[in-house]
Amino acid sequence: MDTWYERLSTLDSFFLEIEDRTAHMHVGAVAIFEGPPPPYRDLLALIGARLEHVPRYRQRVMPVPFKQGRPVWIDETQFDLEYHVRHTALPPPGGDAELKKLVGRLFSQALDRDKPLWEMWLVEGSETPASPS
Repeated sequence: MDTWYERLSTLDSFFLEIEDRTAHMHVGAVAIFEGPPPPYRDLLALIGARLEHVPRYRQRVMPVPFKQGRPVWIDETQFDLEYHVRHTALPPPGGDAELKKLVGRLFSQALDRDKPLWEMWLVEGSETPASPS
């Protein structure tokens, strides 16, 4: 039985190719919400219940032997939601400086190419107010 794999787009493949130890090509964002954060286990359950709607989040990149084509997406057989959804807290006072330091550290780390290429962090202890909508 033949298995069909979807290749990465040309742009995604290019980003992976030019990425190195000092220039990560991933995209990140920070969202600040009003109110208390959800309990970590509740957030895991919420995301886990919706993963079936985004199959890519359970796939990882597999290079093609001898670089004879763009890498392909394959299903991750050892998927661990807790690896991708992480939990931490800012040190007091939890202001902009502490948040920027944490975000800088997180964004400066390369994503593990042996796992699906995404992470989400639940960060508690922020005193930074949410922007008015």
